[in-house]
Amino acid sequence: MRDEMLHLGMALGGELRHILPYFLLGVGIGAVIRTYRLHVRMRDSLGRFGAYAIPAAVLIGVISPLCSCGSIPLFVSLVSSGVPLAPALTLLLISPLMSPSGYTITAWELGPAWANLKLFSALFMGAFAGGVTFLLERNGFFGNPGVLRISGVVDIHASDCPGELACTCGDQWSNRLAHRGHGKPVLFLAKAWELTLKTGKFTLLGVVLGVLAERHIPREWIAGYLGEGSARNVLLVTIFSVPLHVNEITAAAILYSLLELGLAKGPALAFLIGGPVTSIPAMSVLFAMCRKRVVATFLAICLAGTLLLALTFQFLVNRYPAVNLLFEYAK
Repeated sequence: MRDEMLHLGMALGGELRHILPYFLLGVGIGAVIRTYRLHVRMRDSLGRFGAYAIPAAVLIGVISPLCSCGSIPLFVSLVSSGVPLAPALTLLLISPLMSPSGYTITAWELGPAWANLKLFSALFMGAFAGGVTFLLERNGFFGNPGVLRISGVVDIHASDCPGELACTCGDQWSNRLAHRGHGKPVLFLAKAWELTLKTGKFTLLGVVLGVLAERHIPREWIAGYLGEGSARNVLLVTIFSVPLHVNEITAAAILYSLLELGLAKGPALAFLIGGPVTSIPAMSVLFAMCRKRVVATFLAICLAGTLLLALTFQFLVNRYPAVNLLFEYAK
């Protein structure tokens, strides 16, 4: 027992030591974005982008450090304020998939090729969601009652609110410092500390789960059941990922160990995309606040986009050895 704990401790320490530079880089970029409120300024102007609203939502979603539980209140606030459903749904889908911290940690855990593939996947999913929703909206699919079950404007004030619709932005340490008139350097340090606490716990959880998986899940089991990139396995992992409460940082850390154990690359991409956007806590809020047709559209887009990306990726990996080699990564 002692030897087992010692081995796990050494493995965990090594993983955390290696991931630290990438973690700090992601936190620094996220702190700059939050200090200067870049994504908030763009979000507040989303309704005025006109024909460019969907590309703007994709861009905001990529730089916005929000998980699914944080992006749903933002979505409710936007659509209740009159922002069209297409860009709002785009932002809802893409925000949990990509952030500066998520990109840098994925680059370390899985390699630059995986990080860039994840970025491309997020951009594709955002454009796919926006385009499909725009066409459905233009053809009257959602009807006259609107998007939400509630009426009136819901204001959550800022995009870094927690998952509840009741705003507690003012309770955050960095915002209290801002109200007292502290300058940008102090606010940057406060935002960086808040991001370290918020993303650090998910990073630690992901690393711990990854170390345990690599230690205790038989390699033969993963390779035997999910080592083949078949359509069935991609579908199985996609459906399995839907209810998981896994954010993008935790997913990357877990996926590193699963790939080491023999998980095929198509199902791996399905896990990397599918897990962050459809967790049960976030979806329960969406079910409570939105009409069934909107929720069904969101889920259908998530599943269809994930399957399309994962199956295409697996086809390219099988067809072109150079592509497969590009995504072989060892730390």
